[in-house]
Amino acid sequence: MTIFEVMKRLLFHLLFWLAYFALRGFIEYLWLHGSLKGFSETDYVVAAWLAAFLEGLPEVFYAYYLSYRAWPRLEKGGVIRWWILVEALVLLLLAIYLVRVIFYYIVADHIFKGLFPSSEHFEFRRFMAILFNFLATSGLMVAVKSIRQQLELKEKQKNLIKEKLETELKMLRSQVNPHFLFNTLNNIYGLSIKKSDKAPEAVMKLSELLHFTLYRAGAATIALEEELQIIKDYISLEKLRYDERLEVKWEQYIDNSQQAITPLILLPLIENAFKHGAGNSRFQSFIHTKINLRNGILYFNISNSFEKNEQKEVQKEQIGLHNTRRQLELTYKQYELDIHQQDQVFSVALTINLNSYGTA
Repeated sequence: MTIFEVMKRLLFHLLFWLAYFALRGFIEYLWLHGSLKGFSETDYVVAAWLAAFLEGLPEVFYAYYLSYRAWPRLEKGGVIRWWILVEALVLLLLAIYLVRVIFYYIVADHIFKGLFPSSEHFEFRRFMAILFNFLATSGLMVAVKSIRQQLELKEKQKNLIKEKLETELKMLRSQVNPHFLFNTLNNIYGLSIKKSDKAPEAVMKLSELLHFTLYRAGAATIALEEELQIIKDYISLEKLRYDERLEVKWEQYIDNSQQAITPLILLPLIENAFKHGAGNSRFQSFIHTKINLRNGILYFNISNSFEKNEQKEVQKEQIGLHNTRRQLELTYKQYELDIHQQDQVFSVALTINLNSYGTA
C-alpha cells in the first residue's frame, strides 16, 4: 500500500468519525435543551460536544476491534469461531459499562455540573440504549469495510483480466510482426538473386517497416494515417516482386486521418491477399482494397484472386484469420468480420466502430 493510499484511508476514517460525532453532538444538544435548565447557549453546545465525544470513544475502539480483529477471524471460521464470539461479547459488556462510568463520574458531575440526576452505573433501559449505539456504529463500520473489500476484490479481478487480455494481445501482435518480416526478407532475397535494381528500394521499405514495428506497433492506438501508411509501404514492397501480372487497386475515403486505431489489425488481411493471391499465382491476378472512414466507423474491404488449386489453402487461411478476429475481440466491442469465397475470388469485409475501442 502506497503512502497516498494510506493517507486516503486515514482521511476517510477521519471524515467518517467526524460525521458520526457531529450527528451525535447535534442529538445531544437537542436533548440537553429539553432536559437541563440554566445553561447558556454556549454551555449547551460545549456540553453536548464533550459528552458526545467522551461517551463515543469506547464505541470507536470497539468498532475498530470488531472490524479489524474479531470479524476477519470470524470470517475464517473453524473451531476458534466460538471463542471469538465470547471475546467480542465480553468486551462489548465492558465497553458499555465504561460508557456508564464515563457518564457517571465525568459527564454528569463535571460537564453537566451536577444538574442532571444521574442513575446507577448499570440500568437496563440505559444499557439497551448504549447497546443500540454500539451495534449501530460497529455494524456500520463492518458493513463499510466489507463493501470496500468487495469493491477492491472486484477491481483486482478486473485488473487481472485486463492484464491477461493485454498479454494475449501483445502475443498476437508479436505473431504478426515476424510473419510479414519473414515474407519481406524472402522478397528481398528473391530480388537479390535476380540482381534487381529494386533491391535497394526494398531494403529502404523494410527499414521503414521495422521502424514502425519497433517504435509504434507497441502502442495501444495510433492514428489511422499511420496504419494506412505502413500498409501502403508493405504493398509497395510486395509489388516489387511482380511485373504486370498483378493488378493492385487502392481506394480510400477518410474523413479523419487522426482517428485512433489499434496497430497492425489490418495488415494480416493484406498479407493473406498477397500470400494466397499473387504469391501463388502463375497468371494474371488482382488485389483490390477499399477503405472508408465515416464518423468513426471504418469500412475495410479486400478481395483477391486465387487459382483453383489454391482453394484448400484459402480455406485454411480462414482459420489463420483467427489472429485478426481475436485482436478485434480484445480491442473493440462493435465490429463485423465477414469472409467470402466465390469462384476464384476470396474477399474479406471488416466493419469496426473505432470509437468502441477499450469497451469490450
